[in-house]
Amino acid sequence: MFKKLLYLLGLMGLILPLTVQSATYYFSSSSGNDANEGTSETSQWQTLAKFNDIIFEDDSTFLFKRGDVFRGIISLKRKPQNLTFGAYGSGDNPVIAGSVQITGWTPTKHAALGRDVYEADVSAFIQKDEKGNENTIEQLFVNGKLMTIARYPNVDSPADKNWLQVGAGAGTDAFTDPELAAYGKADGYWKGATLRIRDYSWTYKVREIKNYLRKNGKLTVTDLGDQLPEWGYFLDGKLEELDHPGEWYYDAKAKKVYLYPPTSADPNTLLIEGSTYQVGLSISNEKHHTVIENLTFRHFSQNAVKISGSDNVTVKNCHFAHNVTGITIWDSPDVLIQNNTFDHQFNIAILLLASTGFDVKDSVIEKNKITNTAMYPAYGVRYDGIYNGMGIIAFGKAYTIRQNTLNKTGWSGIYLKGQGHHLVENNVVRESLLQLNDGGAIHIGSDNNTIRGNILLESVGNVDESDGCGNLNKTPCSHNRAYGMGIGADNTFKNNVIEGNTVANNQHQGIRLNSFINTTVSNNVVYNNKEQIVIEDLYGSKKSYNNVVENNIIYSLHPDQYGVKQSNNTRHGTFKNNTYCNPYSEAFFVRDAKIYSFGHWQKAFSSIDKNSKWCGLRFDEYTASKIGDNFFANSTFEVDDSNWSGTTFNKSTGKWNKAISVDSTQDKMDGNSLKLVFKNQEAKVISQKVGLVENQWYRLTFSVIGNGFGSIKLRVNQVESGNTTIVHERYFAYDQTRKDYNWFFQSPVTTDSAKLIFLTQEHDAKTYWLDNVALEPVQATKNDPTEKSVLFINETDQPKAINLEGATYQDLDGKKVTGNLRLDPFSSQILIYISGGGTTPQPSPTFPPIVVKANATNGQIVDGVLYSLNSNGVIDYYVDDKWQSSSLDELGKGMPPGGFSAEITGLLYAIQGNTSLPAGSFVVTDSSGKVYWWKDGSGWQVDNSKSVNALFSLYVNPTEEALYSLEGNNMMPFHLPGSGGELISDPVPLKLSDIAFPSNEQVKIISRDNEGKLYYMVTESNEVHVLDMQASEWYKQ
Repeated sequence: MFKKLLYLLGLMGLILPLTVQSATYYFSSSSGNDANEGTSETSQWQTLAKFNDIIFEDDSTFLFKRGDVFRGIISLKRKPQNLTFGAYGSGDNPVIAGSVQITGWTPTKHAALGRDVYEADVSAFIQKDEKGNENTIEQLFVNGKLMTIARYPNVDSPADKNWLQVGAGAGTDAFTDPELAAYGKADGYWKGATLRIRDYSWTYKVREIKNYLRKNGKLTVTDLGDQLPEWGYFLDGKLEELDHPGEWYYDAKAKKVYLYPPTSADPNTLLIEGSTYQVGLSISNEKHHTVIENLTFRHFSQNAVKISGSDNVTVKNCHFAHNVTGITIWDSPDVLIQNNTFDHQFNIAILLLASTGFDVKDSVIEKNKITNTAMYPAYGVRYDGIYNGMGIIAFGKAYTIRQNTLNKTGWSGIYLKGQGHHLVENNVVRESLLQLNDGGAIHIGSDNNTIRGNILLESVGNVDESDGCGNLNKTPCSHNRAYGMGIGADNTFKNNVIEGNTVANNQHQGIRLNSFINTTVSNNVVYNNKEQIVIEDLYGSKKSYNNVVENNIIYSLHPDQYGVKQSNNTRHGTFKNNTYCNPYSEAFFVRDAKIYSFGHWQKAFSSIDKNSKWCGLRFDEYTASKIGDNFFANSTFEVDDSNWSGTTFNKSTGKWNKAISVDSTQDKMDGNSLKLVFKNQEAKVISQKVGLVENQWYRLTFSVIGNGFGSIKLRVNQVESGNTTIVHERYFAYDQTRKDYNWFFQSPVTTDSAKLIFLTQEHDAKTYWLDNVALEPVQATKNDPTEKSVLFINETDQPKAINLEGATYQDLDGKKVTGNLRLDPFSSQILIYISGGGTTPQPSPTFPPIVVKANATNGQIVDGVLYSLNSNGVIDYYVDDKWQSSSLDELGKGMPPGGFSAEITGLLYAIQGNTSLPAGSFVVTDSSGKVYWWKDGSGWQVDNSKSVNALFSLYVNPTEEALYSLEGNNMMPFHLPGSGGELISDPVPLKLSDIAFPSNEQVKIISRDNEGKLYYMVTESNEVHVLDMQASEWYKQ
C-alpha cells in the first residue's frame, strides 16, 4: 500500500526528485544502501530505483560494482551531458537486467496442468503505465537458459525445430491443416493463442489466433494475409499445452507464471528470471557525450541500449545477451559502438536508424563480436509483428561499419538500407541465413555503398521443412532453392563499389547484382560458391547496365559451379582483367541461359570481356576403381552407329531427322568416331538402354571434338511407360581440340531403362564428334577440392605469415610458393598444392581459447584456464561457462607480510617445477617494483626489483626454460631474489619485434600452455594473440 501511495504521489507531482551535483556515484546491489551518500565505494547506493529518483548534473559518473546484478531500467531526467556509465571492483561486468527474479514456487493445483508443473505469483512485478497498459513476463530463463513458451508441437528448446505445415490457404487471414485437425482439439480451442509462422522465404510472422474450427483444422488469424501451403508454423501461448519439460506460461489475468522445470528440478533451487522491462538504458534528448562501458545488458524486451537525439555517444566493452535488440540508434551523430559482444539477441544486434537527410557524421560501428543472432525460430517478436533477424542493419545515410565479426545469424548478416553511402569494410561474416532464406552475409538495399575488404563465408539459405510453396503454378508446388549469398542484393540500386572482398563457400551466389547500375566489382576473391558472380535484370524495364567487373579471381570447385552468370541478352557492363578458373569443368559462363567455355565466351563477347584469362588447371574430381564392365557394346564406332541414335529438329517440318554417321576423317580421334551434324536447331545423341542400381557409383568416359565452340548438356534419363525423368545432368564444353572427359554419378534409382542423351542448342558449333563412350560401375571416393586449391585467409587487422609446413604450392600465375605465405590484413590468396608437407596446412588452425577478465593485469594458464590474481589475494578464473574465484588463503599460501602493496603486474605459477623453482611456487610482481616469491618450506620472500608488465617462463630448448619479464617491448631475463634467478645459466634478451608480435598495443599478460607449444599474449584492450611455436605463426583469438 505504501509503495502504491508513493507511486500516486509521484504522478501528482507531490514528490520532487532530488538534484545532486556532478560526482562519481557508486552502486552495489549486494552491499549498497539507498540511504547512503553514494559517492564512495564504502557508501554505495543499492538500486536503480534510487538512480531514477535523482536529477544528475553534467559530468557525472556512475559506477556499478562488478559481479552484481541490477534489475530494472536506468532512466535519466532532464538533459545531463558528459555522463559516464561504467564499472568498479573485480569480477564479471555488472549486469543491468531487464528481468526480475521469480521465487516462491509451489506445485500447481490448476486443473488443466499436470503435477510436474509449478506456479509462482508475480503480481508484485506487474504495474500499469500512465496509459493503463500492464507489463508482462515476456520470456523466462532458468539458470541463464531460455525456456519454451507452452506450445504445440513440443520441442526440448526454443532453438529446436518441430514444424507443423500449412495444408492449404483458406482465403485471406486463414488456412487449414489436416494434421492440426487430427490433434483433436475442440472448436475455439486455439482462440487467443499465438501463431508463429514462417510465412515466406525471408520472414517470420507472429499473430494472434482469432478462431479455430476442428473439422478441417482451420485457423483464422489477425492480419495473416493470403498464406501459401506447406510453410512451417507452430502454436504457443496456450496454458493447456504446458506439458513438456522446459515449457512455461504467463497468465496475465491471474498474474502467475507456470513452469514445467527442466530435468524435473525443484524450481526453488534454480535461478529463474522473467524478462519484463523494455529498454535498459535510454540516452535521448541531447544527452551528449555519454560513455557506456564495461556493463552487461540482458533480458530487455525491446532495446538494451537506445540512443536518440544525442551527439558523441560511446558504447564500448559491453556485453549484450538475450535482448530483442542490443543497441538501437536514431538521429544521433558521431556515435561510436566499439569492442562490444552480442550473443543471442532475439532479432537484431545493432539497429542504425536516421531520418531522411540527417547527417550521422562520423558514426562508427567497429570491432564488435556478434554471435547467434535471431537463432530462436519465430521468437524475434513476442506477441505481434513480422521480422527477419539480422546482425547489423543500417538505415539512414553514411554509417561506417568495420572490423566486426558476425557468426551465426538467422537471416542476413549486415543489411544496408536507407539512403545508402555506407562504408562496410574489413568485417568477417560467417554462417548467415541459418533460419531464413534469400539474403546475404552482406545484403545491399541502397545506393552508393562501399563494401571493401570483407570476408564473407558459409552463408546457408535455410530451406528446411519450414520452407513452403513459392507458388501454385505446378502440382506438386515448387519450392525455393537455397539462396545463401555472400553479397546479396535487392534490386535496382546504383553506384555501389564492391572491392577487395573474400567471398567463399556460400551455398548459392557469391556476389549477386539484380538490375544494378554503375556498380564496380573489383579485386575480389570469389571462391567455391554455387555460382560465383551473378548479374541479373529480372524486373522488366528495370535494366542492368554500366557495371564493371574487373581484376577479380573467380574460382569454382565443382563441375556444376558457374563462374559468371548473366540473365537475358542485356549488356550489363564490361568485364576485364579477371582470372577465371574451374579445374573440374570448362562450362563456366552462362548468358541468356546458354552455357559457354572461356574460349567460346571470348569469341562471342570479345567487346564485353577484355584481357581476362583462364587458369588452365584440371584436376580429378574422384578417385575410382572399376568393379564392372562397360555397358555399351558399341563405344568406339569402328564399324557402325548401332545402339545409338542421333537426330536434329527441323523447325519447318516439326520433325526430328537423323543427324549422325560414322566418320573416319577426324584424325584427332582414335580411328572412327560418331559425327553429329545439325543446323540452327536442337540436336541430340541417344544411347541404348542400360540398367542402373540405386546408390551405385558409375563412371562415364567419352572423347569429344567440334568444328567450333559449343557445350553438350549431358543427361542420364530414366524412360519408363512413356515418362522421362532426369536422373542426372551436367554440361561439357567442346571446341576444336580433343577433350577426354570423366563424369562420376551415383544413381538415385534402380532401373533397367536408363539412357544417355547428349543435347546441343542453336548457339553451339554445328558439328561435333564423339568417341570412346563408356559407362561402367566403379567404387569412387570424392577428392577434397579444397586440398588441391587452397584458400588462405587472414581475418585479422595485422599482416600474417602462414607457414606452409614444407609444402610446395604455386600461385595462379604459375609461380612457385614455399616457406611462408604473407597476407595483408583482411585478405586472401588461392594457392595450388603441388607436393610435400604431409597434409595440406590449414589456414586457420584451432587452439584452446582462454577467457580473460576485463580488468586482469596478470595471468597464468594451467590446463587451458587463465588464472589472474588481484592485490587482495583473490584468484579469478573462468570454468564451466562462468567466473569462479579462489584465493591464496584457500591454496594454503596466505598473503605475503604486509600484503601486496600495489596492482599485480606479473604472475608465474610453477606447475611442474625444477631445481631452481619447485613445483607449486608462486612468483608475483607488482607495479610498485616489488617481487614476491613463495615456495614450500620457505613461505613468502619479498624483495625490491623493477616494475614489469608481465612475467613468464620461456622454453629455450626442449629441456631448459628461463624466467623472463616484459619491460615495455623488451623481454628480459628475470632474476629471482637470492636464487640466481634464471633456470638456465644464460638466457638471451629479446624484443617483441624479434618474435614478430603482430600488434602495436602494450602486452599486459604472457603465459604459455602446459607443454610450451602455445604462447598467449593479452594486450591492454584484451586482444588475445597466440604464438604457435611449432609453426612459428601468430593467430588472433
